[in-house]
Amino acid sequence: MTRRVRGFTLLEVMIALAFIGVALVAVIRAQGQGVKLGGEARFTSRAVFLAQTKLAEAQSEIDMSAGVRTGRFDKPLDNLGWETEIAPVPGLPGLFRVQVWVHRENEPARQGLTLQGFIYRETT
Repeated sequence: MTRRVRGFTLLEVMIALAFIGVALVAVIRAQGQGVKLGGEARFTSRAVFLAQTKLAEAQSEIDMSAGVRTGRFDKPLDNLGWETEIAPVPGLPGLFRVQVWVHRENEPARQGLTLQGFIYRETT
């Protein structure tokens, strides 16, 4: 009489472990991507708020003068910088284009988030 042994062969176990390994790598990679995207979302939401603040500051200026201004935000956001450019719109007297960039400290000034608005000041 022959006796049958039930169970898994070594090859079947190795194939199953390979499938589990591939699945775990995919899960870990997705988790890392989620953390990265969470950081980007945090930067974007903060940058939009800060750019809107800088745009509002420019709108509150009484004397509109064309030019570029740069700076850094106060703590705890001192790892973020800003640049504001105010320029008259050609052919439309009294209308100014205001562009605000918010960037991380290790990025060039005109990278990151950009917000643009227009301001009208009556000319006399």
